[in-house]
Amino acid sequence: MISRGVLRITKSDIVLLYTSIILALLLWLRPWDTWTNNERLQKQHPRLRQTVFERSGTGGRWHIPSKWLEGGVDLPDGLNSSPKTVLDAAHLAFFLARSQSRYIKNSSIPLILHQSWYSMAPAFWPPLVRDYVESWLAVCAGGDIRNRDEMAYIIWDNIGMDIFVKDYEAAIWESYTALPMAVEQVDVFRVAVLRWFGGVYSDIDTKPLRHPVSWIESADTEPWLDLSENWSYSLSSAASGPLYPPPSDSRPFYSMLYQNSTFLSSESPGVGAIVGLEADLPPDGDKFWRAGYEYPVQITQWTLALAPHHPISSRFVSAVDKDIKKLQIQDRLRDAYAVDLTGPVQFTRVIKEWLEFVAGLRWNALTGLQDGGRTKIVNDVLILPITGFSPGRGRLNNMGSKSVTDHSARILHGFQGSWEGSSDLVPEVGKMCRTLFGKCRTVSKTPTLDIR
Repeated sequence: MISRGVLRITKSDIVLLYTSIILALLLWLRPWDTWTNNERLQKQHPRLRQTVFERSGTGGRWHIPSKWLEGGVDLPDGLNSSPKTVLDAAHLAFFLARSQSRYIKNSSIPLILHQSWYSMAPAFWPPLVRDYVESWLAVCAGGDIRNRDEMAYIIWDNIGMDIFVKDYEAAIWESYTALPMAVEQVDVFRVAVLRWFGGVYSDIDTKPLRHPVSWIESADTEPWLDLSENWSYSLSSAASGPLYPPPSDSRPFYSMLYQNSTFLSSESPGVGAIVGLEADLPPDGDKFWRAGYEYPVQITQWTLALAPHHPISSRFVSAVDKDIKKLQIQDRLRDAYAVDLTGPVQFTRVIKEWLEFVAGLRWNALTGLQDGGRTKIVNDVLILPITGFSPGRGRLNNMGSKSVTDHSARILHGFQGSWEGSSDLVPEVGKMCRTLFGKCRTVSKTPTLDIR
């Protein structure tokens, strides 16, 4: 006879049972979650997956249009149609774009898009960044309904950027590596890479609103008049060139590529640089510095386009190197404000001084506040109004920015950068004091947080 015992279930037994069920369910759902994420990625970001996540390469990833290699293209010795490194891909894109005359219309700027991101692993790509890069890759693949032109696409990671600077900008390597913030190195890299290979550089949190091939229309290069000085500016001063040659001490391989890819044309080389305003405020008064700008008319750096060896690029690299060395001597490099040292303030200063030198430009004549925001050409530099690279700004500090659907809008900036995020009290108080009360202009703007 079997005696019947009493089954007692305690509260801890119930907790253990539920915990086991939940763990089993989570373990069962993990492969399902991975599969659904992969399916979602394949559907939403197919080009990103194919170009970046599923490919391998040293220093970054790239897309070279297959059309550019059709017809048995004769490549120089040392140039491979299937590059293994990002620098090799840049060499190939540079040669093919120039030798086949693949440029932004009305310019000598090759159809090459450069971006940078610290990792090619999917886990480090936020949703917005994935969406925006997918949009760029669609444009580069000729997916824009209005423009079927393809572009080369090159995205550089930290290793790739270091390799490039060490190879091509060896003279500034020590200054470059001395910079305490990663964003400062990217600021230098973006201009330096365009100095040698040309094309468009656009931050990874930007989205194309128009294909770069159409960024310059004939109306954009029409002469314009500075009413205050009764002085006109036009592209005519650059109509006969020059195409800027590489430095005499360039690497022999690069010099060979440059010479072999020179496309001789009877047409004018046209525009050699495209930049856009990020600030457009009255020069009289305190509005511009209360809003955090050094200049009432200030150039953005999140998107720019240059022909190879344009003087803007070489002057910028030299200016940054000189300032870094000076700050090191004074033991003040870590106190430098990135915006001033390598960012839009430095970039604006270089362009301003260059155009004052070659064209006698009155800098504040570039404002669009009186003419509805028209594009202006000075020498071979095209300056877009604030809508060009900064459309859709809200009411606060609108500065004439029009809708993202306006024809003059070229790209949309998502403002995902977080490099300025600092808990330092002094800069934050100074910023608030300037913005709200119009005081504290000389209070330090420098965050001391090292985020590299």
